[in-house]
Amino acid sequence: MKPDAADRPPQTLQTVERALSFLEIVATCSSPPTVREVSERLGLNLTTCYHLMRTLLARRYLERRDDGTLRLGFNVGALFRAYQLGFDVNEHLSSVVSALRDRTAETAFLSILEGRNVILRVLVEGSQPLRVAGLYVGLAGNEVKRASGKAVLAYADPAIREAAIEQQRAEVGSESAADDLVARIHDDLAQVRNVGWAIDADHSPGIVSIGAPFFDHAGAVFGAVGLVLPSTRWMANQDELLDAVLTAAQEATRRLGAGVD
Repeated sequence: MKPDAADRPPQTLQTVERALSFLEIVATCSSPPTVREVSERLGLNLTTCYHLMRTLLARRYLERRDDGTLRLGFNVGALFRAYQLGFDVNEHLSSVVSALRDRTAETAFLSILEGRNVILRVLVEGSQPLRVAGLYVGLAGNEVKRASGKAVLAYADPAIREAAIEQQRAEVGSESAADDLVARIHDDLAQVRNVGWAIDADHSPGIVSIGAPFFDHAGAVFGAVGLVLPSTRWMANQDELLDAVLTAAQEATRRLGAGVD
């Protein structure tokens, strides 16, 4: 009796399988490998691996350094950017925000870096009788002041960070006052990088927002997750609340494939 078609393994092209395995080895090696090292890992002869490498180099899925080592090329990033555009934040990350709210009973949020803006994409209201109002999905702007914005800008591409800072400079009257403001912002973002999270206790009196960044599989900052709550509850439970936010950020990073334990 012939096996049912559904029970048979799918037919694949060996050359494509080998090329993808080649890329996976380059991506997962602790240090950039040479083609000989990839050949040994794959168990293929060196000539075959050279053919694979040349094809991947020509298509810009690999780059070869002057010392002969290999790294992923530009078009791998292009594929990932296309994947990001179709990434459903609600499907993949909304449960992280819900779990943060359930653990703390406070209003939890998740914001995403989109272009040069940090935009609130997921919001789960807290269950406390007294909670913060005025937040909404789509909220953006004031990135250098908001906790989520600071958490992201601290780790963002320098061009994105400096654009946000220069926007604030343009809103200040005198040059000396603008210079002082820029220096304070740089100090603030350096502190965020030092501790791994951001706080906004000045934007709205009596309200505290805390946020921690999370990262994609390549280690680039993707967004921030955090809480908004009355300052009295923050002061009474800082350690527990901060641990909850940092744990949520780690989980969001893990789901994006960055391999956080």
